[in-house]
Amino acid sequence: MTRQVLLVSRDRPGAYQSLGDALRAAADGALITVAGGTYEEALVITRLVTIAAESGTSEVLIRVNSGSAVVIDAEAVKLSGLTISGGDDDTAAVEIRRGEAALDACRITGAGWTAILAWHQGTLAARDCRIDEAPGAGIVVTSAGGNTVEKTVVKAARSSAIVVAEGGRLSVRDSVIEQAGGNGICVNGQGGVQIKDTAISASGKPALVVEQNGAAAVSGLTVTDSASVDAYLTGKGRITLTGCRFSGAGAEAVHIAGGASPQLKACTLAAPGGTALRITGKSRPRLENCEITQASVGVVVDGASTADLRHLAVREAAEAAVLVTEGSTAELEHLRVAEGAGTGLRVEGAAKVALRDSEIVTDRANAVVLAEKSTGTFQELRVRTSGGTGLALTDGGAAEVVSARLQGCEVLVGKDATLTLRDSEVAGSGTDAIRVTGGGSVSAVGCRVHSARGHGVNIQASARAEVSNCVIFDNAGDGVRTNTEEPVRVRDCEVRDNGGQQVHQLRDNPLFSASNLTGGDRKSKSGPKSKRRPEDRSEGPDTSETAQHTGTGPLAELDALVGLESVKQEVTGLINLNKMAQRREEMGLPMPPMSRHLVFAGPPGTGKTTVARLYGAVLAELGILSKGHIVEVARADLVAQYIGATAIKTTEVFTKAIGGVLFIDEAYTLTSQAKGSGPDFGQEAVETLMKLMEDHRDEIVVIVAGYSEQMDQFLSSNPGMASRFSRTVEFPNYSVEELVTIVRGLCGKHYYELTDSALDALTSYFERTPKGPTFGNGRVARQLFESMINRQASRLAANPPTADSEFTRLSADDVEKPSGAESAAPGSGGNRRPEPRSSRRLANLVGLEAVRTSLLERLAGLAELHRQGQPVAGLMNVVFAGRQGSGRSAVAGLYARCLAEHGLLATGAVHRQALSAFPARWREQAGAFAAALFEEAAGGLLLLELDQAFLARPESERSAVMSSLRAATDGNAEVALVLFGEDPTLAEVLNARAGSELAACFAEYLPFVDYSGAEAAELSLRYLTARGFTVDDHVRDSLAEHFTDSPPPAGAYGAHQFAARLAASDSPAIRPSGARRDADAPESSGTGQRPPEEGSPALAGAGAGA
Repeated sequence: MTRQVLLVSRDRPGAYQSLGDALRAAADGALITVAGGTYEEALVITRLVTIAAESGTSEVLIRVNSGSAVVIDAEAVKLSGLTISGGDDDTAAVEIRRGEAALDACRITGAGWTAILAWHQGTLAARDCRIDEAPGAGIVVTSAGGNTVEKTVVKAARSSAIVVAEGGRLSVRDSVIEQAGGNGICVNGQGGVQIKDTAISASGKPALVVEQNGAAAVSGLTVTDSASVDAYLTGKGRITLTGCRFSGAGAEAVHIAGGASPQLKACTLAAPGGTALRITGKSRPRLENCEITQASVGVVVDGASTADLRHLAVREAAEAAVLVTEGSTAELEHLRVAEGAGTGLRVEGAAKVALRDSEIVTDRANAVVLAEKSTGTFQELRVRTSGGTGLALTDGGAAEVVSARLQGCEVLVGKDATLTLRDSEVAGSGTDAIRVTGGGSVSAVGCRVHSARGHGVNIQASARAEVSNCVIFDNAGDGVRTNTEEPVRVRDCEVRDNGGQQVHQLRDNPLFSASNLTGGDRKSKSGPKSKRRPEDRSEGPDTSETAQHTGTGPLAELDALVGLESVKQEVTGLINLNKMAQRREEMGLPMPPMSRHLVFAGPPGTGKTTVARLYGAVLAELGILSKGHIVEVARADLVAQYIGATAIKTTEVFTKAIGGVLFIDEAYTLTSQAKGSGPDFGQEAVETLMKLMEDHRDEIVVIVAGYSEQMDQFLSSNPGMASRFSRTVEFPNYSVEELVTIVRGLCGKHYYELTDSALDALTSYFERTPKGPTFGNGRVARQLFESMINRQASRLAANPPTADSEFTRLSADDVEKPSGAESAAPGSGGNRRPEPRSSRRLANLVGLEAVRTSLLERLAGLAELHRQGQPVAGLMNVVFAGRQGSGRSAVAGLYARCLAEHGLLATGAVHRQALSAFPARWREQAGAFAAALFEEAAGGLLLLELDQAFLARPESERSAVMSSLRAATDGNAEVALVLFGEDPTLAEVLNARAGSELAACFAEYLPFVDYSGAEAAELSLRYLTARGFTVDDHVRDSLAEHFTDSPPPAGAYGAHQFAARLAASDSPAIRPSGARRDADAPESSGTGQRPPEEGSPALAGAGAGA
């Protein structure tokens, strides 16, 4: 069939004189070619036609003075190479009422309220178009069809460049929007937009607006030089911004309000005129891997909003990096603040923050400030300032800080503020290390406080403090200085080598107590300075060049380690050898032949990593190493899965360790994994290491560690290995006495006391525990301590104590029996095997009766098969189906430990992986990833999550992942596999064609039912009891009724969160163990009120529903 072709020209014979004439003559599918010229006519297109400018001709201009120049009301129309001008206050230059209108390389101008309008059943597909100086909007879309704008320029629209309203849907790709008088892109009503790789510049109003019920999926958007805000997000729909860049805004870069919950991933906010990110109006955004630079304030969270900020970096903030206020809540993980003159994190106005694994570095300003009754929890916080305060609390602020390091700054606890500081370090302050002023209170446990230019801990008038199990040393002033009439307690501390007194009381205080302190101040140790003649130096041996410590530094830490006497002697000899070599070099004598690289051989948990860290620190003090840091790696950190990639990966790790210690744990796995199949990438790593060690022999120390027998095999696997590792340090098992000492140290550090019966039980436990090749030594001691705490909590929950001291006392009942220690029951023939610890913990879990019963029966059967020498490959694999918070991850962890205790797995370690993280661009890629994952998880349990992102992937990718897992699982007895997800989605996937192959790998499908009201109440009670709270009996019933009526939305997590809020609500029915009621006034709650009764608001402070 021949296509109809019509020509429109003013001056050619036989051509149509107007476009209207051509349209009337055209059939469906016709091509209308238009010669250059101006055609002043309005077109209403009702046929399926193509109108295109003639190739090589001058401009084709279709123009009208009022009304629309082009109206499209046909199934499909294509306009190509045309210039269209028209419209007025009530009409658009191009109106698309019905069908698909493809505009290709067209230019739209005119006086319309919008240049292009797509509405009703019309669909716009604009490509390579240009809209210039529209007096109204550029493009307005209200139709729900698949509208697209691609490689299009919208410039100098007086109103908004692109508007998506009502139920409109639009995709914008590779386009440019410039100098819009209004918004660059505005989405409102029920509209939705997809924006990709587009640039918006110099907008007069917010460049990107998503409001009302609008939704947006934005990636690769660049916004520059907006007059006000770059992005204004208040829409109730789903909003995601990925890989976007906002810079040079006149006001805020991104403003989130109206309860919106957008997600920003990998976005950059740079150099705004005001705050970079404002979160207000009860909004709940989530940020991941975003960066903010050169802002006055990086992030403001106010208006009772809740922000989830992860992997956020803020640099060069002038006033503050993050400000949380007005009752808002912020959770921050991996926050990095650097190069700013302003405060790092400020929390005020009764706001709350939780900060984890973060680093804050400031210039002259305070790093963290909590004020106005705000609260915060901080874990693994690292702070450095050059003149400010590291942590400042005032006006009722309260903080709990765990495992923090504050370098070069002080901790200040001010008016009515409360600080709990645990397992942290405060070093190098230019003033006092910790200063507590009027009305403030501090509790410091297990901390290192040193090298301050002032006092270690300075407790001023009207302040109170409790300092225990701390080391306070090398401060210029007093170790502990107190000038208060309030309670002060200092106990079980080492206070030494300070410039002033060990403990200096400036006023009499009957509420002050100090007990079990060791160390002393410098004056008491050195005495008055004496005049010594030069010849006196010859008296006695010269010890200046031998390894000694003066009570501080890494040598002192090494000496303080429990046991390891042979190791200490060996390492001290190595240090002396290095010092002698250094001294000989200074004298011009030849250096003795020596290698600093070492082999640490011995069972796990014997302190190999700790000694390696201290060895590097000593060599750094001597100037032999430039940094002395330690980089810990294993096989997976060095070995890749592709030829040539291992050398690159190993070199990168090695380079990070230059100047310090490279510690390779289980190094023998580098030469024992090939098993005769495929290339040995581990051997490639060894050869790369040997060359790098030779090239950087004086810049690094390499320590390889593992079991003694395997390390001997490792050294013999390569001819040059033994020459580079010429010295082996053997780490023996801890003795029973040393293991008991480790547990006693942990008890003292965490405020627990051991009864005599508990000490006897500990000794018996370690005496009767088999010391096989996989015995965990120090790890076993730590695990036993944790078990004792859990058992004590359960014991006290079942039988609430009458004395507060019971909460800090551990008895023999809290020490579990070692595996193999129980006596045989009568009539059993002495063959009854004890139930392992983790099996008991599994059996004692709250709820989940069917799951517990099934797993315990499975474990018993697997153990019996193992004893008979039968294969168990595949029989350990199970499926956990349940909602979030139903206990799936916790049960998986216990199941793994049970398998290890039965000897079915080597370690019982849990390796978690989401299925969506599997690369599967081609089937072999998924297989390689699965093989590497199973190799990494060998000896443990691989916990796979069937997440929503995986379900959204194409069928071919899901099938590739399922097949790769089936192949990796077949015959594998070194890894237990647990797949978890939500029911019924999980069952549907496994029953589908792609999932049926994987389903055959699992021996059992276990549904996790929701917790009942009584079970949720028990979870809350255990949470409270484990944290030292006393709960009135009637509250137990109230909790059960409450959770029956309002189940916690997140299962166990929700019950724990409810308990935490209940503990913080000051309810008279929930009390710290020390806040007991007056025995003479049984009806009093201690506040002048009667205790709560049935139906009273005793639980109201925790909020409804949990």
